[in-house]
Amino acid sequence: MKRTLYIGDVHGCADELSEMIDKFGFVRGNDTIFQTGDIINKGPDMLRAMRIVEEIGILTVRGNHEEHLIRMMDTPKSQWTEKQKKRFKALTLDEWVYIRDTVKNWPLWRDTPHALLVHAGLEPGKTRLEDMSPEVLLSIRNWNDKPWYEQVSWNKTVVFGHWAKKGFVNIPGFIGLDSGCCYGKALTAWCPEEDKFYTVEALREYTPVKDKAKESEAAPCKVLGDNTPDSVPPKTFDEIKERIANGDIARKEETSEEKNIRKASPSISAEWAGY
Repeated sequence: MKRTLYIGDVHGCADELSEMIDKFGFVRGNDTIFQTGDIINKGPDMLRAMRIVEEIGILTVRGNHEEHLIRMMDTPKSQWTEKQKKRFKALTLDEWVYIRDTVKNWPLWRDTPHALLVHAGLEPGKTRLEDMSPEVLLSIRNWNDKPWYEQVSWNKTVVFGHWAKKGFVNIPGFIGLDSGCCYGKALTAWCPEEDKFYTVEALREYTPVKDKAKESEAAPCKVLGDNTPDSVPPKTFDEIKERIANGDIARKEETSEEKNIRKASPSISAEWAGY
């Protein structure tokens, strides 16, 4: 029997990824493995995780971490944030170029036989993937203060990752596989043919869960419209989201789509503004 496995966010946890493949009993030429994106950053060995993806032929989608890398490497170094500079020190330039040149070819979604695979989720109110904002597909969690999947109907199961704080989700029509491996929890996968979930416990905590409020205290505002000398920078992440939602922080030339996203999910706008 040909089998399929969908694996959650890896974030450089190469040992756990390798163990998951072994635990599943992957048979080359027979089985197919998909993955929810965010192979890189946070964990101990993202380069080896990338090599495993290529060696096994895992079919992944682009995560927000891959997208941030692509955009960062298209930006002059003088404009990099301290967070970006720190992350970039993890590998050599040639290694980052290899990763960038690989992940830029990953799609934002895959319509597979058993499920629609996407990194974060779908944009409520839209019925065509082509009409959905890439930034929403890459980073949505809540929409109008409710989980996005409570506001979406799709014609097949949606498999997603990205939401480690929410953890494993298994409700009719939606399966969330980011169970926080890099935070010392577990890597989770789903095999539809067996109607079975596979779990590999993290070997250890590789990165602490971040306090977004503390992190935001030092974050410069990257959004046009809130970078004048007399503006008062927000001090907490809740304040950032509140100011984004009410329009104090917004692009000077904002499209109607950007305005809708900003109001419905300030955290999406905050992420892509650099917070």
